[in-house]
Amino acid sequence: MKPTVSDYAVAMPWYEPEDFPLLWELAHDRSEMPPRYEDWRSNAEAVMNVWLARGRALQIVTIRPGPFLAWLEARGLPNTAENRRRYVEDLVTSNHDAA
Repeated sequence: MKPTVSDYAVAMPWYEPEDFPLLWELAHDRSEMPPRYEDWRSNAEAVMNVWLARGRALQIVTIRPGPFLAWLEARGLPNTAENRRRYVEDLVTSNHDAA
């Protein structure tokens, strides 16, 4: 079977500093997220380094509040880490299919 992008690449959610406070405030699992952008970014970079050390490619996907919250609402989903991951994977798959 032919390898797919998901066999070697990981879609990583990314937040811009100006969007982070709102996304954090609206997260259903914010008790599991650092409240400061700088701390979140440090953790995210550590996770990225682990994936890169394992030889995986990363596709960084910026989560913008408007489109993300609309995506959640359309599906009746809460704003959780699992659904943020699903959202970025959906964006990557949609963009890949369009290419």
